[in-house]
Amino acid sequence: MKKIKVKNSRDTMLKLISIVFAILLWSYVRGADDIERTVVYKDIDIKFENLSNLKDRNLSLISSENPTVDVTIRGKHSNISNLKRENVRASVDLADLPIGEQKAPIKVQVDSTNVFIDLKNPEYISLKVDENVSKELQVDLKIKGKPSNNYVLGNIKQNEYVTVSGAKTYVDSIDSIVAIADVSNKKESSVMSIPIVAYDKEENIVENITIEPENVDFEIPILKTEVVPVKLNVIGEIPEGVDSREFSVFPDYVSIKGNTAVINKIDEITTVPVTVDELMSGQIPIDIDLPNGVSLVDSDIKFVASGTQIILNEQNIKINSDNIKILNLDDKLDVQGLDRVEEINITIVPKDPISEEIVNVEDVTASLDFANLKAGEQQLKVNVNLPEKFKVIKIDPEMVKVNVVKKRLF
Repeated sequence: MKKIKVKNSRDTMLKLISIVFAILLWSYVRGADDIERTVVYKDIDIKFENLSNLKDRNLSLISSENPTVDVTIRGKHSNISNLKRENVRASVDLADLPIGEQKAPIKVQVDSTNVFIDLKNPEYISLKVDENVSKELQVDLKIKGKPSNNYVLGNIKQNEYVTVSGAKTYVDSIDSIVAIADVSNKKESSVMSIPIVAYDKEENIVENITIEPENVDFEIPILKTEVVPVKLNVIGEIPEGVDSREFSVFPDYVSIKGNTAVINKIDEITTVPVTVDELMSGQIPIDIDLPNGVSLVDSDIKFVASGTQIILNEQNIKINSDNIKILNLDDKLDVQGLDRVEEINITIVPKDPISEEIVNVEDVTASLDFANLKAGEQQLKVNVNLPEKFKVIKIDPEMVKVNVVKKRLF
């Protein structure tokens, strides 16, 4: 019996020794595995502290958008393994920074014990502290699109100003303050509230500024147009032997513009009074009598009257089909059949019928506009561009038929 008790006691002791040895072995292995290592967190967002300090001194911060820093952290494996990205914070203290360009140190904090910040890349951030300024600048109204057929844009008063505020660097970079009015297919006058945008010299939008007001109201007049005949207003008696049917005025039709209600009441436009003697003296310049609120679509047009047939200083210009400009054609499309048109014949006269000036042939161009056209047979109007002093009285042919086809890949 006594031998059995001794044996049991010996077994218990061996078990205890085995357990203690196992614990020691586990601790040794665990300690051997818990080696020191590093981990890198890239692109940690940098936050700015004490921005209110700058605002209190009427200053602004200029720095790169969304600055970041790469942080290398060193520590035991057991500590590093529990670390998360959100435990790493980076910041820059803006308190009491002077005006001008400078480098500020980046501060990094880690919400964990027994770890160390091994490296910050970069260690400093380049920034600029700038004074806040305000300027009053005039708004440049730009027009987008065209009104509906038989309507034109009237004169717009452009005398609007806005106040621009922000960092001096940004405000001084402004080249223009622009409002864009879209008049596409408009038939009626209206007041448009248009957002204001600031641009630099490279036509990039200037941001980080305040524009007051953000929108400006513009009165956009849309005027109706009408082509009406021009009649001579001959005063006095017509002498015997003079055929009044020979009296003439050029142009004898003119395009006028004005309020729709006014234009709808006009059937013709008359010249100022003229006597037979004046008409029989030759071709004379003459003015027309426009009703209130009505004006010419082309203000450069001049009128001439005569007691006989008016002889114009016509000039005929021919443009070969190879020299017709192709405008707004989709890159995936091609034009066929233009070579069937040998040439475009254009008859041009000065807007002042008495002028003997001649247009330079190189200044006259013909073009076809393919904007928004798809593949298929198309009939397009021939557009002619020429100096302002001249006008086109005839284009032959006025329309050109071509085939628009998709380009082959190979």
